[in-house]
Amino acid sequence: MEVAPIAHYHMGGIRVDTRMRTGVPGLLAAGEAVGGANGANRLSGNAITEAFAFGRAAGREAAAMVARREAPAFDPAAATAALALVGAIGGDAPNPAALVDALQRAMAEHAGPFRTADSLLRARAAIAALRGRLGAAPPGVPGLGHDLARLDWFDLRQMLLVADCVVTAAFARQESRGAHQREDFPQTDPAWTLNQALTLDPVSGQLRLSRQPVATDAAAAA
Repeated sequence: MEVAPIAHYHMGGIRVDTRMRTGVPGLLAAGEAVGGANGANRLSGNAITEAFAFGRAAGREAAAMVARREAPAFDPAAATAALALVGAIGGDAPNPAALVDALQRAMAEHAGPFRTADSLLRARAAIAALRGRLGAAPPGVPGLGHDLARLDWFDLRQMLLVADCVVTAAFARQESRGAHQREDFPQTDPAWTLNQALTLDPVSGQLRLSRQPVATDAAAAA
């Protein structure tokens, strides 16, 4: 029986408006997938509350969208790259499950709750190395049964992106706050009372980091 610490949750998530709409037309998000509800740390027991409250809001908005016949038009050109990847046939590749394990170990060791610039750079290097080992196409052949290695490849591809988001945001935030503890910046800095948002550039494939001030009660009321 394995007994070890595990990353149970994180405070980031998808940016939504009050109707649970995301930046992707027609896509809603709810529950712990939504960012911004927990602040710098998460209160124990919030998971069910978030699922109920945000799920209800997202369900109502989804029903309203159907009633308005509001649906984004399918754009074949926008789907070309995704469909090509799903249908791709990769060559021999390392065991994706083993690479998932390597990513988890690297993040636990270098990007855990206690971080430094050096440890986060090591995490970034590990992510880059694993991306190189992942390859450009999934192993196996599409449509041939339940290919676990192929599914693990797609999982790992997204896990690497999420890990990159965590490391990029943690490296930029030069302070300690809540569950983010920078041993090289041990104090909380009022200048860092802000939210960081990451977007993926569709052309370059690079992450873009932006910052927004945290709305105070007075600002939110205005």
